[in-house]
Amino acid sequence: MMIPRFFLHPVGGAIIVAAIWGINVILMKMAMDEMPPLAFTTFRFFALALLLLPFVKLSWSQFRQLLPLALVMGMGHFHLLAVGLTYVPGVIASFCLLLGGPLSSFLGYLLLKERLTRWQVLAIFLATLGATAPSFLSGSISLQIGMVIVICSTCFWALGNIQVRRLPQLPILAMQFWIAIITAPISYVSYIFSGDGTPMWHYLTAPTTAILIYVVVGSSIIAYALWYRLIHSHGIQHVAPFMLLQPMFTLLAGYLILSEALTLWQWIGSGITLIAMYAYQRLQKQRM
Repeated sequence: MMIPRFFLHPVGGAIIVAAIWGINVILMKMAMDEMPPLAFTTFRFFALALLLLPFVKLSWSQFRQLLPLALVMGMGHFHLLAVGLTYVPGVIASFCLLLGGPLSSFLGYLLLKERLTRWQVLAIFLATLGATAPSFLSGSISLQIGMVIVICSTCFWALGNIQVRRLPQLPILAMQFWIAIITAPISYVSYIFSGDGTPMWHYLTAPTTAILIYVVVGSSIIAYALWYRLIHSHGIQHVAPFMLLQPMFTLLAGYLILSEALTLWQWIGSGITLIAMYAYQRLQKQRM
């Protein structure tokens, strides 16, 4: 896939990905109000596999290489995120997803020997604290359970990033295809055995179809293609911290689409996140 050169810059590209995924959270929240998570996961990855099939060369060796990544990202990250969004508002889920940046950075430091200074660790910690503490302290039991589910989803996302770094240079579309073609049947079978017998296609309305198009094309193809390219080109350390900006886009989309509003403490936490994010990047530039 040809990607404009500007998008491959570690700053510009990561911010574009954060914006796409930030809006994606709100749209997924809207979809979860209309269909079960397993139905959404099945539709999402079945459509993704169909779109990518003409552009990939099927290979048994690729299947073996990408099976662990498909299980981690498909059922581990994406499905758990859909489940979590049935419990929590999109804005709060986006704050939980901020753990993906720090977790990716720490795993990159521990497993891939990527450098990380103590001041960078402190900046990442403060950014994560500002993003998550207000909701953890003020939420109900149901809200906190949902946040734990979303955080578990984010742990799988971080692990997937490490797996991508350890893989040989494979076509990005091939990675996306195998994640989709492995996840879709697993989620479909799970829906058949756990559902109430409602045919899955009953959930396909005009709004849910439009959401699926954005999620499949915008989030799953465009954003992830760019994200994986950035990881391979610049390393997790250079791009993962910019995911801390994702909730800012979610906040805007949530306010405009769902009228979701921030509390005072959430505004304060957002400010702390942005300041810590700026500090991290200043430290990164001083090291280079």
